[in-house]
Amino acid sequence: MLNLNRCNLTTYLVIAVWFISVVVGLVYFQVAQLSDFDRNKLLNEPNWFNNFKQQVKYEKSNSASLVIVTDPNCGCTIQAKPHLKQLTEFSEQKGVSLILLEQSSSLQTVIPSTPAAVVLNKEGEFVYAGPLSEGLGCAQGSGFVETVITNLMAGFNSQLLLNNTKGCYCTTQT
Repeated sequence: MLNLNRCNLTTYLVIAVWFISVVVGLVYFQVAQLSDFDRNKLLNEPNWFNNFKQQVKYEKSNSASLVIVTDPNCGCTIQAKPHLKQLTEFSEQKGVSLILLEQSSSLQTVIPSTPAAVVLNKEGEFVYAGPLSEGLGCAQGSGFVETVITNLMAGFNSQLLLNNTKGCYCTTQT
């Protein structure tokens, strides 16, 4: 009877060690996926917003605009697809013009990482610049853009520059 208990104890110990190893491995790889959105503080540079509008050839419209920049080769963009779909529907419901752009070498001079968003009010003034959201999955549950647009539609311009955050972002900057 004593040997059977030792056998069970050994089995439980092996299972516990295996389980802990799997959890530690998953956490390690998920945390390794986190990166700074704007590690070089590109969005803090003088005239960044004017340079951005020139780069995207922004033309003033009668509505607020949401510019979303993605990289189709970025795994984070793939993870954010449900959030991107939700943002598309949300901006349509709120009467916000949606501009979808793919990251390019010229856009890299004004957008540090993707997926990124820039919100402009109907006068073409700065409202928000930064990531779609933060965290591991960059999912809609942790989105900033929806809050900024909701506040803008209520008459409040947050002028929120959010570049000091970590999440699932792709960048080509060094």
